[in-house]
Amino acid sequence: MAVRDFVDGKNVKWRVWPVLSASIHPRTAAEDYLGDYGEGWLCFESPNERRRLAHYPDDWDKISDKELCKLLSKAAIVPVRGTRTPPKPGESINP
Repeated sequence: MAVRDFVDGKNVKWRVWPVLSASIHPRTAAEDYLGDYGEGWLCFESPNERRRLAHYPDDWDKISDKELCKLLSKAAIVPVRGTRTPPKPGESINP
């Protein structure tokens, strides 16, 4: 599995790697909620943020850092492990 480190235009260090469909637990893979991510995704991680990108190019590990930044900009932001998911509009924020 390829893993790459790069720095974006804001000087943030990122690590990126693929999450392959073969590595998704079969019970999870059978669920409908995975949607576009059912075939796997690229995971982008910085010290303060994590993002996922479904439908990424096969040669993602060989493209330039500039092209990786373009993929990063298209990736969905997801909660970083160990942090609480922010409340949705209208949700109570009481513990």
